[in-house]
Amino acid sequence: MYAEDSDDDFAMDIGGGFGGFMPPRPLHARYTGRQRQFTKFYSAYPIAAYQGNKMDANYGGKIFMPPSALDEISQLEVVYPLLFKLQNDEEESTSGTKLRTHCGVLEFTAEEGRVYLPQWMMDTLRLSPGSAVEVINVALLHGSLVKLQPQSVDFLDISDHRAVLENALRRFSALTVGDMITIEYNNHEYKLNVLETQPSPSAINIVETDLSVDFAPPIGYVEPTAQSGPGSQASNSSSMANINQPTSSMAKDIRQKEDAAKGEAASLRFQAFRGAGVRLSSGADKPSSVRSYASSTADNNEKQSQDISPDDETPVPLDLPIGTLFFGYKLIPPPGSEPTDANDANEEDKFQGEGRVLRQRRKR
Repeated sequence: MYAEDSDDDFAMDIGGGFGGFMPPRPLHARYTGRQRQFTKFYSAYPIAAYQGNKMDANYGGKIFMPPSALDEISQLEVVYPLLFKLQNDEEESTSGTKLRTHCGVLEFTAEEGRVYLPQWMMDTLRLSPGSAVEVINVALLHGSLVKLQPQSVDFLDISDHRAVLENALRRFSALTVGDMITIEYNNHEYKLNVLETQPSPSAINIVETDLSVDFAPPIGYVEPTAQSGPGSQASNSSSMANINQPTSSMAKDIRQKEDAAKGEAASLRFQAFRGAGVRLSSGADKPSSVRSYASSTADNNEKQSQDISPDDETPVPLDLPIGTLFFGYKLIPPPGSEPTDANDANEEDKFQGEGRVLRQRRKR
C-alpha cells in the first residue's frame, strides 16, 4: 500500500494546533487522494523513565505510544502489523542522511506527547531524554535474510545460537541496516550490528516470516591459522565438495558447538535395551565381556558398600533396574523390641475359658 519507507507520495503537509496550546512541533498529516499516513512528533524518553516495570522491553524493537495515537491510527487506512519509522531530523549519519530506524508498537499506554524507546534506539538516533523524534507509519517488505555482526567474541560462548535468536527476535518487528540492537540471554547482554537485509537493502519486516540469519565475524575474533602441507590439496577438494556449507570460521565454530550440544543432549536421553546379553548356561561359556562387566559391577558395589558408613546421614540413591517397582524395604524391628518369654506366655493365655449359656438345651 505504501511505498517502501519513502515519503515521495506524501507531499502535502497540513500543520495545525490545539487552540491556545501549541505543541513543541506541529502535528503533520501527510496524505494524497489515494492513501493516508500517520506522522507526528513526540518527545522521546528511554524505557528506564517509564512508570511501569518494563525493563525487558529494552531488549526488543517496540515502543510505547500514547492512547491518542491509537485513536488517530484507527481512523486511517494503514497496513497491519503497525510499523513505524523513527527519524531524528536534527542529526545526520556519516552518509549525510537523517538518522532513522524502524520499530513496532508494544502498548498505547504512554503519556500524551511522549514515546518511550529502548535504550539502543536512543543511542542509534543519538537522542537525549526529551528530544523530538518523528514517528511515521510505514509498510516494509517481509524479510528473507539478515546478516548480523556480534560486537564481542562472548557471543560464541552461546551453545545454541538458533534457539537464542529465535526467542530474541520475537521481540522485534523490523530490522534496519545500521541498527545496533541489544539482546539478553542468561543475564548477559549481547550487541548485534545489522549489516545487511534482503530483499530490501535498507529495512525489512520480520513479523511472521521465515528469516535466514547469517553472521559476520565478531569484533575481536581471530581467524585460525590455516595449515599448509601435503594435505592442503585434499582440504581444497573437500571444500569444493562442501561448497554449500558455511565458509566463515566463525560459522563453523558455531555449527561445531551446536553439534556438540546436540550430541550431549542425545547421550542423556533414555535408550532402551542397553547392556550385554547373559546366557543361562555355565559360566565357562560366558563371553569375556560379560564376565568382565559382571566382575566390575560386583567390585563397584563392594567398594560403594565399604565407603558408606552406618553413621553416614547422606541418603543413598535408589538404583533399580528398568521395569522394577519398589514397595519399600523389609521391616526390621529395632533392638530391644523383640518379644520376651513373659510376653509370649501372656499372648498364649489370652482368650482361654469355657462358654456359658443362659438356658440349657433340652435333650430330646
